[in-house]
Amino acid sequence: MNVTVIVLLGIVGVVLLVVGIVVLAKVMVNRLSSSSQSAIEEQFVDSSIVKSDPMANFFGLGSKGGAQVRGNGALVLTDSELWFRRIGSATALRIPLQDISGVDVTRSHAGKTVGRSLLRVQFRMATVTDSVAWLVENPESWVHAINGDKTP
Repeated sequence: MNVTVIVLLGIVGVVLLVVGIVVLAKVMVNRLSSSSQSAIEEQFVDSSIVKSDPMANFFGLGSKGGAQVRGNGALVLTDSELWFRRIGSATALRIPLQDISGVDVTRSHAGKTVGRSLLRVQFRMATVTDSVAWLVENPESWVHAINGDKTP
């Protein structure tokens, strides 16, 4: 075999490897999204959902700082609460809308950033004030929806 054939075989091998990785990643994301969508369907009736994102990327609670692990999960807004459950977790974060003190768009939260806009929600639980953020598609529409649900 000459050098040209070896180089071409190497290039073909690398291209096939990259294609395989991309296909595998797409399959995994689709499975995770499907699992998260199932969690939404189990928890809520379609008519109660104002907005949802089965693959919202959780940036953690502001009070816990940057040591938290990010993770994807189901984020749902109903007419009474904002609900989030990370994929693989049995515990949900439930924030009643009346406990939300502010909602906006930010570029970082709890010491983390991805160079895109995040949905940030400030809320009260008993006597504690905290914040949470998610990477969602069109965070401005979430701000509008949450504020719209809170406006009489």
